Amino acid sequence: MTTVTELRVHLHKPHAKQREFLDSPAKRKVIVAGRRGGKTTGASDLAVDALLQGRRVLEAAPKGDQTDAFWRLCKEAVAELTGAGIVYKNETERVLRMPDGAQIRAKTAWDADGLRGDYADLLILDEYSIMDPSAWNEVGAPMLLDNDGDAVFIFTPKRRNHAFHLYQPAISDDTGRWGAWHFTSLDNPYLSQDALEEITQDMTEAAYRQEVMAEFLENEGAVFRNLAACMHAPLDATPWDHRGHRIVAGVDWAQSIDYTAVSLVCVECRTEVARDRFQKIDYALQRARLEALCEKWGVHGVLPEANSMGVPIIEELEESGLPILTGPDKKLGFWTTSSSKPPLIRNLELAFENTEYQWQADPVWTGELEAYEANYSERTGRPRYGAPEGVHDDTVMARALAAWAAEQLRVYNKPGVHRYA
Repeated sequence: MTTVTELRVHLHKPHAKQREFLDSPAKRKVIVAGRRGGKTTGASDLAVDALLQGRRVLEAAPKGDQTDAFWRLCKEAVAELTGAGIVYKNETERVLRMPDGAQIRAKTAWDADGLRGDYADLLILDEYSIMDPSAWNEVGAPMLLDNDGDAVFIFTPKRRNHAFHLYQPAISDDTGRWGAWHFTSLDNPYLSQDALEEITQDMTEAAYRQEVMAEFLENEGAVFRNLAACMHAPLDATPWDHRGHRIVAGVDWAQSIDYTAVSLVCVECRTEVARDRFQKIDYALQRARLEALCEKWGVHGVLPEANSMGVPIIEELEESGLPILTGPDKKLGFWTTSSSKPPLIRNLELAFENTEYQWQADPVWTGELEAYEANYSERTGRPRYGAPEGVHDDTVMARALAAWAAEQLRVYNKPGVHRYA
């Protein structure tokens, strides 16, 4: 009589937040979570699933205890397969390998150069926020080219460093290739009260927000502050709610890979009433979309950034009936230069600092505000404003233009006059 032994792989029961990224088909997954939120546990399940599919997995973390936790979880998951000789285990090299060549390897790599020479179908960068960004940019990304491999980034925030600048484009990606997830330690239903008290003991408020709530805290060089107090504009506003009021629009027009962003602000209520953001559509359709939005709201004036549009385009918009406003140089649109941009951005900066306007809450639009930077010239001491490499700033510019237009109309207070005095 033949006895058949059933061997099992022991994956974890995912909580709701883990299930979202476990089920996602995205090729690039950015997972931001509080301590003990379940990010490493979820990543180990992704790794074991990839192993069973015949794939090569490489996990790297900057510290030994982080690699230890991942390695332990993977070993426990395939313990029965290891005991039956189906999975080979090498504790020294931290490798789990199957006969078909599929494997999981865990490496401690504070120095990104320690990853060179490896290749993977699935790369997991654990605690990416405290790794050197070259671990992905120079080593990890090229490693995946041959097989169009997948990458998973898991981390707890460390202010708005390179990991934040990876997360921000991921949440705005609409191709399906990138995905981003955010959850706190409190979202893990398996975290006991005792464990929570242990990790929060002696934490400052800032540390609690970062380590438990997984918030990206402001850097010293952050331009816009006090954002949370200014994100309460209604998302369901209608033109009827603002009847008799003046509405202005700030427009940052896309050139190629950027987005066209439009922000509509009520001059009287100091409130953002509508937004739009789009890319990669026919130019005529972009114009029609802008015109339809302005017609719906009875927009009093439109202030577009002239550099990205050009004079002919602005004239076409004016000919279509849009009331184009002028910038500080009295020319149609706002011509952004080294002298005109700082006052434009400072106006929006002060608006946030003084809670002068309420804006609509949106993770992409808020994220661009959070990432926006001021770098000061050593020679002149003047600020150079912009988004970090790989992050868009289109929505920041749209809101800055809308706030500028609203302030100018309020100063001159001339309803019915479409251009500044």
